[in-house]
Amino acid sequence: MTQQLNAAMAAGNVAEAATLAFALAGLGELPIAELFGIAGMLGAQGRGEQADALYRLWLRNTDSPLLYAGWYNLAVLQVQAGDERGAEQSYRAALALREDFSEAGLGLGSLLERARQYDAALEQWRQTLERVDPAAPNHAALQVQLLNNIGRLSENRNRHHEAEEAFTRSLRLNPQQAPVITHWVHLRQKQCAWPVLAPLPGLGEAELLGATSALATLSASDDPAVQLAAARRYVKEKVLSGVAPLSDPRGYRHRRLRVGYLSSDFCSHAVAILTAELYQLHDRARVEVFGFCWSNEDGSGLRARVVRGMDHHVRIVDMSDEQAARCIRSHEIDILVDLHGLTLGARHDILSWRPAPVQIAWLGFPGTSGMDSIDYVLADPFVLPPALAPHFTEQPLYLPDTFQVNDRQRLVGPRPGRADCALPAEGFVFCSFNNNHKLTPEQFASWMRILQRVPASVLWLVADSEQVRDNLRMAALRHGVPSERLVFAERALPSDYLARYQTADLFLDTLPFNAGTTASDALWAGLPLLTRAGRSFAGRMAGSLLHAVGLPELVTDSVQDYEDTAVRLAGAPAELAALRQRLAANRDASALFDSPRFVRNLEQLYLRVARGSLLAADAGADAADDAAGAAARALPLVSILLPVSGADGLLATLAGALAQSYTQCEIVVSDSSADGICRALLAPYLHGGGDGDGDNRATPRLRYSHAAGLSPADNLNHCLALALGQYLACTEAGELLHADKIARMMHCYLNYPGIGLVVGWRQPQDGNGADLPEQPMFGIDTAVGGASLTALLLGGEAGAALCEPGAMLLRRADIGAALGRYQGRQYQQLGGLATLLTALAGRDCVYLSQPLGSYLAPAQPDAVAGHAASARTLARALESLNLLYQVHAQNLLPGGPARFKTLLAARLAALAALVTGEHARLGAEQPQIDELCRLMQQGYRLLLSD
Repeated sequence: MTQQLNAAMAAGNVAEAATLAFALAGLGELPIAELFGIAGMLGAQGRGEQADALYRLWLRNTDSPLLYAGWYNLAVLQVQAGDERGAEQSYRAALALREDFSEAGLGLGSLLERARQYDAALEQWRQTLERVDPAAPNHAALQVQLLNNIGRLSENRNRHHEAEEAFTRSLRLNPQQAPVITHWVHLRQKQCAWPVLAPLPGLGEAELLGATSALATLSASDDPAVQLAAARRYVKEKVLSGVAPLSDPRGYRHRRLRVGYLSSDFCSHAVAILTAELYQLHDRARVEVFGFCWSNEDGSGLRARVVRGMDHHVRIVDMSDEQAARCIRSHEIDILVDLHGLTLGARHDILSWRPAPVQIAWLGFPGTSGMDSIDYVLADPFVLPPALAPHFTEQPLYLPDTFQVNDRQRLVGPRPGRADCALPAEGFVFCSFNNNHKLTPEQFASWMRILQRVPASVLWLVADSEQVRDNLRMAALRHGVPSERLVFAERALPSDYLARYQTADLFLDTLPFNAGTTASDALWAGLPLLTRAGRSFAGRMAGSLLHAVGLPELVTDSVQDYEDTAVRLAGAPAELAALRQRLAANRDASALFDSPRFVRNLEQLYLRVARGSLLAADAGADAADDAAGAAARALPLVSILLPVSGADGLLATLAGALAQSYTQCEIVVSDSSADGICRALLAPYLHGGGDGDGDNRATPRLRYSHAAGLSPADNLNHCLALALGQYLACTEAGELLHADKIARMMHCYLNYPGIGLVVGWRQPQDGNGADLPEQPMFGIDTAVGGASLTALLLGGEAGAALCEPGAMLLRRADIGAALGRYQGRQYQQLGGLATLLTALAGRDCVYLSQPLGSYLAPAQPDAVAGHAASARTLARALESLNLLYQVHAQNLLPGGPARFKTLLAARLAALAALVTGEHARLGAEQPQIDELCRLMQQGYRLLLSD
């Protein structure tokens, strides 16, 4: 009969083979190999119940030393059928027959984990690990698998030390496990186990850093290039690519903008803590709010608030990533905002399917996602300055004040006493309630130096385990600081946690990973925070919040400045009290906690980048008006940049900007005054109450940002960072703009797209408002060859007015991330000329000769102004030489080598005369002297070459 069974199986006759197998099993004569074979065939045909019955019959009637294998295979079959209770019994039966049967121990542990019997699962895996037969050919692989299971589940249960030990043993057996290294590194960060990148056999620091997760890299390195590399590596290994987008890239037509927020953190989580009020503050006349989540149903009041604040709350927890993406697409979401980023539990592949035409990253991860499917990242000019933008795969979308939204409804409990917090009765209390993984040996060493300089002070920290506390106490002793000067706080309810900040004296921030939500918690509770600004987004978060709350002096740039400021404040109670008083007085009115204002700014950004169009609210609106409106919206957006340092002339210039006949304009005001003096002047335009024509609504085209202390050039570039337009027009307070200025200049670009630059004549006026006698460079509107104009400007034969930013309308794509740059070099004295040459790039320029506005001409420099004027003249001459060399290197000068040498000889002669005649007053610093020598040597070498 066995031969007949084998023949039937070989012929694929499953019905006959099954009949024979059942007969043999009933007699106790079915060989185990044939049992496995026919059971597999039955399972493949979806006849799992028959396979189950065959196993049970075989087990009842067969006496074999391999019975344990039969029980194990039955357990696997039961798991596949969803009979987990039966599978558990079968696994246990297999182990009762052979306790060192590792595969059964693995399977049983997995079943116990799924049943949420976590301690039992861990114990099962540990017992199995102890019983692995070292003589088995696959013993090492089994040990690695068991150790990784123990490590993974221990980490999920916040038993970090146990998890680290398991992963360490696993890596010693097989160091080539990048995913395990990822978890191991972050576990060591969470425990303050320093050095985090401690070498293991076969794994040096470079290999460990190369496998560090994108999230852990934020604490491991302040280098934005390293952070970008970690994100790209993560995306390459774990994120779906190459799928066709689900959404229509042209967008949709809706009456309200449909904004979807994607997250697993609509529960008791930092993201929900920040955004709880956001959803309800959205203007329902313009925005429809969707939430797509796979969050825990934790029953918290915070989750209930978040869900109530949304128009539509869609649970996608039971959907696959593709199903979730198709669900989002079915709602025709205009903008999908990912609040998760590259953090634990993220579902990146939803975004890979592109369920929305515009996808934005925000809040969840303070770094680049590295994902091509995300178009923008919400930021502000401090947290993500233009120099950092090349290290982001997303395009920065700048909010004017800060990237972070806040919930004004957070309750702060009554201030606890020092004894209630285990703090000493006397002495200065520094605190840092950042997560433990943000602490680094370098940061901790800095804190210990501060404690040594401030007698009787203590450092108040959060510690998630006794292991962390022990590690930090030992680290303090190694720095010569008694361990009792570290005080550890337990976790607490939100209101009690916020109340603690009132008992501390100063919050000390971390670098390279700043406080985010924790920083705003401290400021909301009234505690000043000291930070050090780094090079990355994660290292500049707290600085952004301090600027937005009006405490920019607490942002330091070096370790020494950070430590000196902390020590000074600890010894200056009056200064610290004044900071606390200012924080309390300004808190609710500050940009950081003005949530309605934040949401208005956010909605403006959403409307700017959304594709498609919004339908008129009145379905019966006149078709011609609708067509005209659509045509206007189709025009490119022009950003009018208005940097100011005081209120003089601001309203007159603003009125001209608002009166432009070209309707697709926005006005970006950056106020560099120390006190933000322009905010009150602009309040009616920003918050409603009048915009010059009796309208009581706010002016949506106007955006304001306070950026105290910036130089004029930096303030102009701050405006640029905030601008959204494809074209840029610069102006200054006091300039009077002709109502058709932008329309006339844009006409040139729209009708002659090949031109490089449009320049308009502006009438200069003296201090009394009288026109000065200057005339346009050309008498009529004309096109000027870019090369000819370049030579004219570099030769000094053209008026400086042409090179002033206010005379130009610039194409955003032509000038890069900053004004005043040419070929990667920043120019201060000749920033306008550098901008003009960058925009031209060898193309033609259109010059409009009729006055398009008037401006106050700068006073002529005093011929005997002394050292400062001479130094500026030298700096200008050096920049002029640099520009000439760069333009020559690009072969943009007409006339060939002869023309270049003529210009060069004149420049060198003028520079030599300046140095000869003014050397006593120049007082140049060494870098400037070195630059002077280098440029003159280069010039003479070029002049004398063939």
